[in-house]
Amino acid sequence: MPFWESATDKHQREAQEATRRALEQGQIPDHARHRLAQQRQSGDRFFTSDLTANEHLLTREAGYEPIGLVMGTAFYKVSFWGYFSSYRTVTGELTSLSQAQLAARELAIARLQQEAMLLGAHGVIGVRLQMGGYDWSARTVEFTAIGTAIRIPDRQPDPHPFTSDLSGQEFWQLHQAGYYPRGLVFGICSYYVHTDWNTRSMTRGGFFGIGSSQNQEITQYTQGFQRARHLATERLIADIRKHGGEGAIGMHIDMGVEDIEYERNDVKYHDLLAHFVAVGTAIVHDPQPVVSDRKSPLLYYDLAKGNISPLQVTELPTP
Repeated sequence: MPFWESATDKHQREAQEATRRALEQGQIPDHARHRLAQQRQSGDRFFTSDLTANEHLLTREAGYEPIGLVMGTAFYKVSFWGYFSSYRTVTGELTSLSQAQLAARELAIARLQQEAMLLGAHGVIGVRLQMGGYDWSARTVEFTAIGTAIRIPDRQPDPHPFTSDLSGQEFWQLHQAGYYPRGLVFGICSYYVHTDWNTRSMTRGGFFGIGSSQNQEITQYTQGFQRARHLATERLIADIRKHGGEGAIGMHIDMGVEDIEYERNDVKYHDLLAHFVAVGTAIVHDPQPVVSDRKSPLLYYDLAKGNISPLQVTELPTP
């Protein structure tokens, strides 16, 4: 080491280099790995979670245990301007941009899953995938996945804990009905629409310009957005099958458009960039179904009086 570097500085530098190498390999930093390993080895009932009070009480009643709050983060360059200098002359998907958005999300999820594995979890519920941008870098986006790792007593361990955006109540209901999550699934597409002459005549001055005086559909933009949806849905279906799922529940759709403004021959033009993102949880019939003899109340609705009343039964049919 340099003669002016102290032992403390050397230790910090080596730790930073180790962290960088781990992140470059898609892993979590060594200090996070060490902290989670210590938590698992402690063997006490201490835990962290983002469950609500009702969800926590339900986990105890249902028999599964929250064991820790887990997180995965990835800063990623996701920008149209990183792939083209100003604009495109053709309509079609920006494959590199679609792949970048998917890779960023998958990287954050993979690191969250690694933390769950270190805690010995069966899976992660309530995963929230948050996206944030920063003023200091308009082309840099932070993707952060946060959820609560859970353990299911008397269930065979899974080398790859599931990830799910199901709430505590939703997971419990799904589990009681004989289903099990396989993982978060994605369908993503970014589609560029280069406006033709007819569309420009209707949208002169930009998307909110004066343009044509008639109320009419801008067919080219509709077609572009529908194409983005179609490609994203195809990829979502492929991801469900990749996870071995029978289907997906809890779907969240995030869609939007960007106005791509550029100038040619001192004239300003506008193109459209459509984004379509679909996220859900793939599920299957549970190969290790839950066995429960807990008696649950049924509710009946009195149509004559308009009241809901509990009806306690002594035995429920097996799902």
